[in-house]
Amino acid sequence: MLTLAAFGTAAISAVVGMGGGVTLLAVMAAALPAPIVVPVHGLVQLTSNGTRTLLFLKHVHWGIFAYYVIPAIIGVSIGARLYVGSELPWFKPAVGVFILIYLATLGRVPHLRRLPISMFAPLGFVVGAFASLIGATGPLIAPFFLRDDLDRQQVIATKAIVQIAVHLTKLPAFFLLGFNYFEHVDLVVPLMAAAVLGTMFGKRYLSRISNETFRLLFTGVLVVIASYLIASPLLGN
Repeated sequence: MLTLAAFGTAAISAVVGMGGGVTLLAVMAAALPAPIVVPVHGLVQLTSNGTRTLLFLKHVHWGIFAYYVIPAIIGVSIGARLYVGSELPWFKPAVGVFILIYLATLGRVPHLRRLPISMFAPLGFVVGAFASLIGATGPLIAPFFLRDDLDRQQVIATKAIVQIAVHLTKLPAFFLLGFNYFEHVDLVVPLMAAAVLGTMFGKRYLSRISNETFRLLFTGVLVVIASYLIASPLLGN
């Protein structure tokens, strides 16, 4: 079940740029003990994002990455010290509300589509800090990629590489906190392989859609994710 989920969610992320991480996290939370969910999810997402980055490397917006990466690493280092193997109950609904408000404001304030890329520095710190505590923070940064100066390939590539910075830093952080990845190799290797194949599968379909269709899909998936995050306490997630 987890292998199929890793394949399917990686394919979704390769087409839409998001949605896969939070969906996989929900599946893992239902199937795995709580203390190992976030560390294992981080490794699988590192594989998924790494594969997307390699496949779309020429489309990466390196300016955004430069502003984001160092603050994100600092944020992960701080957040990892607070990691307790469980989720913050208020965080998911708060992120969901933020996403919906931002999307609604985006339609009324076009300037938000042209914010200076330097804003990715504080964003990186915030996302990095929460990444160790929550796991899937992709939806939190996703609205900021709805920019006039990014096409669909740039969104996929740049969002993937900035998330690599977070996931790559989480691995040694969890290892130092006592989590032994080698004890779970029979679990993580099939999931990593499925993430690679799913990403390659999804990439074939991204080239068939226009930038306008991609933006509609991107926004639609964000609304669905936000609604799920807001309702998650009622759903027991």
